Amino acid sequence: MIDFAPSTFIFVALPCEAKPLIQAWRLKKLPQKQPFAIYKNADIVLVISGVGKIAMAGAVAYTLAQFPEATQPILLNFGIAGHRHQALGSCFLADKITDAETQRRFYPQLAFDAPCPTLPLITLSRADVEYNDENLRDMEAAAFYEIAVKFSSSELIHCLKVVSDNAESALEKINEESVMAWVQARIANVEDMITVLTKLRGSLPTSESELYKQLLEQFHFTATNAAKLHTLVNRWQALNHATMFNLAGTKFENARALLAWLETQLEKHQYYL
Repeated sequence: MIDFAPSTFIFVALPCEAKPLIQAWRLKKLPQKQPFAIYKNADIVLVISGVGKIAMAGAVAYTLAQFPEATQPILLNFGIAGHRHQALGSCFLADKITDAETQRRFYPQLAFDAPCPTLPLITLSRADVEYNDENLRDMEAAAFYEIAVKFSSSELIHCLKVVSDNAESALEKINEESVMAWVQARIANVEDMITVLTKLRGSLPTSESELYKQLLEQFHFTATNAAKLHTLVNRWQALNHATMFNLAGTKFENARALLAWLETQLEKHQYYL
């Protein structure tokens, strides 16, 4: 595990999406051998997942397990996406995310004035050149969001996309130089998102509540599971305006069972429909 607690995690699929951010923020690669390339400074962690839902889901879960002390982290998926007609290099925040394979739909909580326009986004298992709807289209966002909500409050989890292809400029025209140029031009948008979400993070309830302390005393939590409990209680408070959940009639064999139960209760609030 890593011995510092960053506040912001950014996940990209491709090295060419990461390179301008690494240079702009002077991020340093973690020296330890990792299954994913991880770069950091004092506050930001940048992870290159590889292409596709499985790669992204693995990167999010692995990375956040390495930082158990990161409480209510800002989690941002940034990278390129296609669209039917939006201009190359234009930047959008996803306001709805659909997994084309499972048809799960996620609705990021826009509890702030978005620093750029918003559009719905669909995550595909294969690259699509049909552009037959008004969605942004990528191959990672749905998996990112589905795993990320297990580690932070939904208000702090978002997908920011830069248009790389459309009906007039197809996928095969994309190259690393173009991607780096588009990302370089949108670093300010990423920084604006971090600023907005950092301010929002400061206004969310903290989980150093009597309930949190009570649960820590009742069960044996590893450092990782204690951090997970911290996140889940924060999410509950944010969604329910600090209303306590009802533990009457419930019995748990261990901390892991309690966490699984709490995740189930949160899922009833329909992060997807």
